[in-house]
Amino acid sequence: MRFQSPLSNLCDVLIQIKDSAKQYNATLEKNEASTRAVLIDPVLRSLGWDIANTHMVEVERTINKVRADYTLQDSNAAPRIVVEAKSLGTKLDQQDFVMSLVQYAFNFQVNDVFLTDGLIWQHFNEFQPQNLKPVKILDIVNDDPVLCAAYLVQQLDAARFWSVGQDIDALSQRIEQLESTVATLQKNMLNTIATVPPKTMIQTGLPSNNASFSTTINITRLKFVDLNILTDLTNKRPSHLRLPDSSVLSVKRWKDVLRECCKFVLANNNAISLPLPDRAARKVSLISTIKPAPGISYVSEQYNGKTIFIYTNYDANNSVSNAIYVLSKVLSINNKVTAAVVLES
Repeated sequence: MRFQSPLSNLCDVLIQIKDSAKQYNATLEKNEASTRAVLIDPVLRSLGWDIANTHMVEVERTINKVRADYTLQDSNAAPRIVVEAKSLGTKLDQQDFVMSLVQYAFNFQVNDVFLTDGLIWQHFNEFQPQNLKPVKILDIVNDDPVLCAAYLVQQLDAARFWSVGQDIDALSQRIEQLESTVATLQKNMLNTIATVPPKTMIQTGLPSNNASFSTTINITRLKFVDLNILTDLTNKRPSHLRLPDSSVLSVKRWKDVLRECCKFVLANNNAISLPLPDRAARKVSLISTIKPAPGISYVSEQYNGKTIFIYTNYDANNSVSNAIYVLSKVLSINNKVTAAVVLES
């Protein structure tokens, strides 16, 4: 039996990618999304980056209006590497591409930036005014796959930023639960401050390095969009959520919106029949008494004296669709306003 080390496994992936690029060349050359799915995602996954785990890999993350295709993050969710993707066969030595990479390095505060079309990988490290050339160029088709794999493991392996042996799924789940708990605590704390008019204050989510644990914002300046009129959410992110009781929460992701809508419903309807199927009536329940399988994002809550689990492993559009759906389980008499979000600018 052949010994399958991480390095040899990556070598196999690179060989498969080479074959896939040849087989699907016509499609990949005109479609960046397909290039990412067929040629780039498999490499990142084989290096330990869980593409579906937004704590590890954030796709289309935006900082200061600069959007990166992949932001590879450490266990504290801090950006460490940016990967910029282009469709297969794109000429990567274009000046505007390089200047975009400089923007990524500056805005995301990272030293390592990769530019790739799936077969050519260019590595840029610590940009200098007179040095904008890649420190390494890998050619998956023509270079030795072992040498390519060795370089990628050295520079891109997730183990550089996530402790070896650490259960990433378990850590991710603890973060999910912490975010949910903090949002609940802050909402409860805000409700106890009788001197603060509820419509002029907002509770924040987890604090940033430069923010206090709790801050206040005048929400009259926020531009809310009703959940039920949102359209395509590709490349859009929420910053605040207004629940039907007029309370406002700071959120970062669309699954945060779904999570808080589910929690609102559970707090305002004690007669929900469980398990509650999701909007599409899939086999996986939106709210259940059974814990989801490992690797599936969820949060746990107490409901009628029992531990229940809210399934949050949805993309942006399905998160909003299910949020609207679950809010229908609350009687309209409890609703002061319609649920809405503020879109991040």
